[in-house]
Amino acid sequence: MTSSCLPLMSSRVSMLPRSAGNRSIDTSIGESIALRRLAATLFASVLVSAAFVLAPEQPEQQASICQQHHSAEACRVW
Repeated sequence: MTSSCLPLMSSRVSMLPRSAGNRSIDTSIGESIALRRLAATLFASVLVSAAFVLAPEQPEQQASICQQHHSAEACRVW
């Protein structure tokens, strides 16, 4: 007989019918997960938007920033 590394029953899932108290807990957990996803999505969109606003789009702008801190030969990559 072979054994499985998968449990027969998850500790989070019960085979018993849900009571009214359990439903409110499940709802609050679901709302918490939804809020976390929303916060993560908003945070990611803020980071992407900041990258578009702060990063120069033209290589000449990046070259001038590089030349302020380094020699022209070191910045000749474009």
